[in-house]
Amino acid sequence: MVEEWMKNAGRWQVFDTYVTTSRGEKKYLCRCDCGTERYVLERSLRYGGSQSCGCLRRQRVREANTHQLEGKAFGDLRVLRRAGTKYDGVRWLCVCSCGKEIEVAGTLLVTGKKTHCGCKAQYHFADITGERFSELTALYVQSREKGRVIWHCRCSCGNEVDISYNELVYSHRKSCGCRKEAHEKQLHTTLTHVSGTSIDAVRSKKTPVDNTSGTKGVYFIRGKYVAKIVFQKKVYYLGSYAVIEEAIAARRKAEEALFDGTVVHYEHWKARADADPHWAAENPFSVCVGRNASGELEPTFLPTALWKGQK
Repeated sequence: MVEEWMKNAGRWQVFDTYVTTSRGEKKYLCRCDCGTERYVLERSLRYGGSQSCGCLRRQRVREANTHQLEGKAFGDLRVLRRAGTKYDGVRWLCVCSCGKEIEVAGTLLVTGKKTHCGCKAQYHFADITGERFSELTALYVQSREKGRVIWHCRCSCGNEVDISYNELVYSHRKSCGCRKEAHEKQLHTTLTHVSGTSIDAVRSKKTPVDNTSGTKGVYFIRGKYVAKIVFQKKVYYLGSYAVIEEAIAARRKAEEALFDGTVVHYEHWKARADADPHWAAENPFSVCVGRNASGELEPTFLPTALWKGQK
């Protein structure tokens, strides 16, 4: 069923195919007028947050730097004259409906990111004094800067920190940082972490709920299937492919080399380490990742003596 918002999605042609994110939101498969395909959040399509793959914005940026904006109105701002060129492109002198004159980059005007001088009250000026956000309690406004309101807050652990209104209300900031530290300590006590990675994590074959292909590490982006793998907190890109089978094959080959190889090596190392702690202290477990002449990921496992049967 084609709804009205699907017909008015800018340059996007919206298809009925969609995936569901980890937050339960729908992402619809869309094709831009330029031919680019990708999944886009339903709310972004409904409310105009996304109108193209980016080509419309680039076109507007070019227009802002080459077209004459004098006399045009953008929200409460009316352009008086060109004011020169700076790092952010051509700037224009504008007068706001309140009477204030300001210089604004043309790109901000034509993309709708700047529609007044700042005189209009925004949602972030709401009074949240005394309100609690998880472990944080808003005490008072510390400062107002560049359209942001910074609140001085007290955490349940006793620390006091300055946090923006947006972080508290919309980004779900939960603490001064103490909860994250406690969580990381708990992870290190409940999971096996060695050589910058988690053995428990590399053993897992669970596919993320926001995955767009059905295979872990393979994503449908801009009309291509992109394969990647994360190891030792580093992302390794494995290429982009026209067909999903090739992307899946690349991902699985990388898993065999990094994940399966690491687990097997660690199990051999752990067995010997339990039997000889002194040897383990002198021969710590380690994995180094490089690429071979073909560009494929190639791990090096240490200690090498473990595999050669040496003492």
